[in-house]
Amino acid sequence: MTKALQQQTAASAEPARLLAEAVAAELLRGNELVDKIRDEVYRDRGKAAGSIGSHIRHNLDFVDCFLRGLADSRIDYSARLRDEKTENDKAYAAGRVLEAAHLLVAAIATCSEEDLLVRSELDGSLWHRSSLERELEFLLSHTVHHYALVAEKLRVRGIAVPKDFGVAPSTLEFWKSKAAGSSDRKEEFEK
Repeated sequence: MTKALQQQTAASAEPARLLAEAVAAELLRGNELVDKIRDEVYRDRGKAAGSIGSHIRHNLDFVDCFLRGLADSRIDYSARLRDEKTENDKAYAAGRVLEAAHLLVAAIATCSEEDLLVRSELDGSLWHRSSLERELEFLLSHTVHHYALVAEKLRVRGIAVPKDFGVAPSTLEFWKSKAAGSSDRKEEFEK
């Protein structure tokens, strides 16, 4: 491979690497929060559907489907394992999260295929075209969404959750720009 082609390949892999690292970091944020709660809180379904453990397991299922699908560039998010041990055993789930985060970043580092097919959830005989970056964006959004549900379950129980946990990156940027705008306006009035 020529040096120019190697540089072009490295540059095109950069967004995928950054996205994979963002998904891995978000998964690990969940571990940090879950580590602070009691086992029974992790397992309790409460009045709403799903426990905190079921949301952690669900996120891991999607990452697992993504990783398994990379081998043949065909991702089937319906082929989830739904491992009950992950839902009910906080320590086991933490280990799976660490492993998934590591595997995700490592897989992207060696992945050369950017065009993917994703099985339709409405009609399993259909496969839709997608890309590596698009599916990583989906995994990030999906993980954040389920973490928002986890955050709400914890807040209802009176357990403190960081304000930015389960909040989309675009919303965090909006909050940041809004706060910056408020301080700019304050400075204008003080002149």
